[in-house]
Amino acid sequence: MSIMRFVKEAGFTFITGILNFILGLGASALLARVLGPEGRGIYTLATLFASLIVAFGNLGVGPATVYYIARGEFRRQEILGNNILLASGVSAAGVLVGLMVIFLFGEKVFPKFPSGYLILALLLIPTEFFFSFVRYILLALQRIIWFNYVEIVRYGLFLGFAVLALIVFEAGVSGAIAATILSLFLIDALVFQQAKTACGGVDFKINILYIKKAISYGIRAHLSNILGLLNYRADLLIVNWFLGPAAVGFYSVGVGLVEKLWIISHAASTVLFPRVAAESNEQHRKEFTPLVTRTVLWATALGALLLVLLSRWIVLTLYSEAFLPAVGALQALLVGIITLSAGRVLANDIAGKGFPELNIYVGIVSVTVNIMLNLLWVPRLGIIGAAWASTVSYTLAFMITLFLYCRLSGNQFTVVIFPQRGDWSVYWQVSAAFFGKFLRRVWNGKARIAR
Repeated sequence: MSIMRFVKEAGFTFITGILNFILGLGASALLARVLGPEGRGIYTLATLFASLIVAFGNLGVGPATVYYIARGEFRRQEILGNNILLASGVSAAGVLVGLMVIFLFGEKVFPKFPSGYLILALLLIPTEFFFSFVRYILLALQRIIWFNYVEIVRYGLFLGFAVLALIVFEAGVSGAIAATILSLFLIDALVFQQAKTACGGVDFKINILYIKKAISYGIRAHLSNILGLLNYRADLLIVNWFLGPAAVGFYSVGVGLVEKLWIISHAASTVLFPRVAAESNEQHRKEFTPLVTRTVLWATALGALLLVLLSRWIVLTLYSEAFLPAVGALQALLVGIITLSAGRVLANDIAGKGFPELNIYVGIVSVTVNIMLNLLWVPRLGIIGAAWASTVSYTLAFMITLFLYCRLSGNQFTVVIFPQRGDWSVYWQVSAAFFGKFLRRVWNGKARIAR
């Protein structure tokens, strides 16, 4: 597990995250300014409804794809083909479940909410399933550039379509949802083309053994992902229950801004997972994951500090004075985002070792605490109560994950959390190598021009 290669790929993933952050921020500001707090809240809840169905129904096929390609147990072509077949099957089931929820329980789950937006959002289900199942092929084959590139294109397409829908055609919430669907549909075509090229073709012959193994492994990782999503998004549903769509609009702006700090942990954990799954040297794992975790922890803390100082100005500049209530929720979430960032890195190490079920236990505790505190605090404290509930549950999840990781790896928690004597030497060597390479390229380019 080369540090230089890891830093290069994680660095590219981080840059991708920055670009996505810029594009996503533009789209978020556009939605907020054009739709207003209530319209933004309606859009958030409608797309969240589809996302929850996808989260519950994806069976953990994405992580299982990474795991089994890394292990080399099945042909790449048949994994790609079977993933597409699985995506088709679960998409049909997901749409059916969504319709049943809307027509049988819609008024209870989404009180006084326009059901037409929920029905339109169901078209997101097949596009999201396909994207999730097929894109992970690129991660499994460590095609990190393309794995990240499709995300940039996705955000760029959505921003472009959102401008057309909201400003040119003035289509409102329906136009925003349609822009989301269309951008995902087009990106699915690009993902399939790249995955097919990377695999050397596609084989649609059903492989029962792969499907059984993928679901067996995936369901363990899947349950933790479901719990994680509930931990991240249950508060939106509870805020809607007690306070209505406008409060969801305020809260979603705060959450959306503070979650951009996950760029750092996402870059590290995305690259770490397939490498841990393929790594055979346990000592390398033992030394490498703590370095990544403590770097992510303190880098995220620095970003959080800057966000505290700039949060009010950012909200005023991007979203207008109408969204100032989002600032308090944003600031209350920051500590939880810091701890959860480090926890995600450790959770990926645990899953990469073949123990994804341990993350399930963490998720059960965390989401239970989150929901209980939301029910207790949201009626009294509003969206700030929801933010503090998330911070407490995220921090608790990190502490439990840290304990489990230390038991599995034999590392002390101080090594995982606190900077070590050799860290700055590693950072210096990596920085010198990259800047040296960059300067050599610039020098060689100037030399060619001079000739």
